[in-house]
Amino acid sequence: MRIGLLLCDFMPDEYVPIAGGYEDMFSTMLSECDISLISYEAYERRLPDRPDECDGYVISGSRASVYDDEQWIRDLEAFIREAVEASVPIFGVCFGLQVMAQALGGTVERFEGGWGIGVHTMTVGKQRPWMADSPHAVSLIMSHQDQVTVLPEDASLLGSSVHCENYLVEFTPIHVAIQGHPEFEPAFAERIYSNQDRDLGPLRETALASLEQQRDTETVVSWMCRILDAGNPSSGIH
Repeated sequence: MRIGLLLCDFMPDEYVPIAGGYEDMFSTMLSECDISLISYEAYERRLPDRPDECDGYVISGSRASVYDDEQWIRDLEAFIREAVEASVPIFGVCFGLQVMAQALGGTVERFEGGWGIGVHTMTVGKQRPWMADSPHAVSLIMSHQDQVTVLPEDASLLGSSVHCENYLVEFTPIHVAIQGHPEFEPAFAERIYSNQDRDLGPLRETALASLEQQRDTETVVSWMCRILDAGNPSSGIH
């Protein structure tokens, strides 16, 4: 499969020695999927010419907020709507969830409950075929201030955490997104949290300690692979 990685941010130089660039992180994470990953710098207004240029897309996280007055975000929203109309699969991560929600009629806001950082656990409320044999609770590393507060009209909420109600969302059977970061490794998250000491305050130490907890990256990667394979007639997802 030819999968487009829609990059919504660049990797600061100081983090590159830890995990490489975002393309490296996603490529490593998706190494067990039968895909060829092609990167597009969406934050530089570089997007595919048309949705069927790839078999599916992954939308990355970002330090930006989807409600920022930035043309590249508006362009990305338009592309998402085109891909949904063309039935090309998309899996969004963090900012990817939020921009998909906003593009399709939902609302994203700065969360009054503060930062979501550290390892958080989501409880699965609804099962789907692509979640076969999955646990009912999934833990991932988090790093976000914004949240989807109102879902688009036809979206389905599949999973929630204590801190984030709209954690796992199905916009259509082949357009899905999650608030957590399956691509993050503990060493990368530790550096991010350490550099945000002034913003995070007392949350920082709790978040750092939580990085020793078990994460369910493999489960979420299996979900991503099945969604991205949805264009295959034999996938069973339509």
